[in-house]
Amino acid sequence: MTSQFNLHLDADAGLRFELVTGNGDVLLTSEAFEDEDAAIAAIWSVRDAAAKGRIVDLTGSVPENHHSD
Repeated sequence: MTSQFNLHLDADAGLRFELVTGNGDVLLTSEAFEDEDAAIAAIWSVRDAAAKGRIVDLTGSVPENHHSD
């Protein structure tokens, strides 16, 4: 099963989305949106950023298999 974005109303009737993995783990929950169009636009933005975004390690650690040339 693949991951999916689930739209739902929160306790304050705000529209939020969650990114859920294939095994049901919630990876992220969005801020509240006033309407479905804004929430869907944000989903597209997250999808685009995840596909093209760089990984920046701010921990300062270097993996054992990392080679410094």
